[in-house]
Amino acid sequence: SYAIDLKFYEGDEYWEKIHSLNWTYGPATIKHLTQGTIKISEGQQAVTGDDAKQVMYWWNGEQFNIDVLVADPETGDYTDYKYLNEGYVKLDDWKDVDPDKFIKELRSGLKESNKRRIANGFNTITQIKWLREPILNKAKNTVSYATIVSFSDNSNSINASLILLGRYGYTESTYVTYEETFRKTGNSELNKIIANYDFVPEKEYSKFTTGDKVAAAGIGGLLAASLGIKALKAGGIAALLLILKKVWFIIFIPF
Repeated sequence: SYAIDLKFYEGDEYWEKIHSLNWTYGPATIKHLTQGTIKISEGQQAVTGDDAKQVMYWWNGEQFNIDVLVADPETGDYTDYKYLNEGYVKLDDWKDVDPDKFIKELRSGLKESNKRRIANGFNTITQIKWLREPILNKAKNTVSYATIVSFSDNSNSINASLILLGRYGYTESTYVTYEETFRKTGNSELNKIIANYDFVPEKEYSKFTTGDKVAAAGIGGLLAASLGIKALKAGGIAALLLILKKVWFIIFIPF
């Protein structure tokens, strides 16, 4: 676990704590570990490492092992990034991806997650639906999808996720926003996230050569893992070898 403060704060004390973190203000280019770079624009601000994990904990009441968090205080949207050094991910099991089956699996995992949410004093999740079913973009070596999550206080949150494939592993990114915003600009925002992320040249997906480590799961298995579906047998996707320690959905709390 990380060196983060597990207390919650309110009012002025909360803002004091938030402002004390080491923010980078856009326009700027942030390093993502040794893997790549993330461009942030005017109006956005970013934190990395433990500061990113800290903000996520204060906003969600759950610990998320992320590397970078980019927030837009004006819109309340935010995007997080996490690199996983799992090897080169093959695309051949994409044909086994079954969105209907995946969403059913997600719903069946809610009970367990809601127990933790209740214990931490957060609203429970009442429903999950696809807003954008998973899309594989072979030209950009990315997968993107979006779910709409409904809460017990009648609020909704959009969780849009991206898997950005590299030569030695992949970066997972989650974009969190309001439903209206996503319906208007969501697809262009996802395209922007893809455009603003660059692997360092020798670590790009296209630079794969024989002898490089190949990931245990293909892109279909990886998508299931990114959704937090633990055991999956859908056509050729074997029971998952990659279990990501991640409660995949995130509450949206305006920044």
